Amino acid sequence: MTIDLSDEYIQQIESDRREFASKYTREFISTMTIEQYAMGAGDKDNFCYRIEVEQKEMGNIRGVVKGVQRYGVWYSKKLGGYEFTHRYGDTPQEAFLSVRSLICNVMDAGEIDDYTAIRNNKIAALFKYKLLAMYFPHKYLTIYSTSHLSYFCDKVGIPAVDGDDELVMQRKLLQWKETQDEARDMSLIKFSRYLYKVFDHPPKRGWNNKPRHRLKKLKEELRDFDAKHPKKTLTEIEVTQRSAKVAAYVKERAAGVCELCGKPAPFYNKSGEPYLECHHIVWIAREGADEITNAVALCPNCHRKMHSLDEPTDVEKLKRVARK
Repeated sequence: MTIDLSDEYIQQIESDRREFASKYTREFISTMTIEQYAMGAGDKDNFCYRIEVEQKEMGNIRGVVKGVQRYGVWYSKKLGGYEFTHRYGDTPQEAFLSVRSLICNVMDAGEIDDYTAIRNNKIAALFKYKLLAMYFPHKYLTIYSTSHLSYFCDKVGIPAVDGDDELVMQRKLLQWKETQDEARDMSLIKFSRYLYKVFDHPPKRGWNNKPRHRLKKLKEELRDFDAKHPKKTLTEIEVTQRSAKVAAYVKERAAGVCELCGKPAPFYNKSGEPYLECHHIVWIAREGADEITNAVALCPNCHRKMHSLDEPTDVEKLKRVARK
């Protein structure tokens, strides 16, 4: 498959994207009707058809069995009416209104980099991340599959670790981009295509599909450690060793995202892992427990904030995070 990186072709993709975004503005979407949204009735002038088919060069999200269901509502010619994904509502119209609101929420969150809201949004992942690239092409890549993102992270030498999600892996690739003379000044649309041109597509099967057990394994290591070191006989060295295991667990749980501000780690260490710091919610100096239910992974700014301010609202938030 030949991938065109010419300026003329990239400019055409961007022009098509702008045309789509100028029609389907945030204001338009907030009042959009089900007829203007759903695909399947044969009318190609609808939101779902245009973002999937006409905007294919902004990232292909087709090809999945029953892929139309990712949009929450679609028209069935066979039934002569609208079908819907029931987790969004009890009727087609109710489901549509729910999805429409979720789309608006994704756009709002993308504009202010609210990664927590993006992650918590319930629309299908491929659809969600394509929306972000369509409306914020200077911040989000046109690569939406976790298997493709982890493949490229591995290829550039910053492997994805278990628990990395789409946002974290995109951030890793963007940071790598800034270190490359050839890619540094590329638009993100061109950079996404550049990755496919240089590294090709990942194998269709077998790439990074192993079950993720690191959290379970780390928890088992903590339990085994405690079995060998009863609390009443802990030495300074053993306390240090246990703290290291607690820190490893909470960083793995955080998956590269600060558990207070919700933003990706600001940089990656020499091992290619997101840099976060372990923080005990109730400080050890205040008799806090060295337990995973009293520890979180924070970016350096939030870690300093907690030790400087220790605001009650932040403390309560972190307690809820640690006990999930």
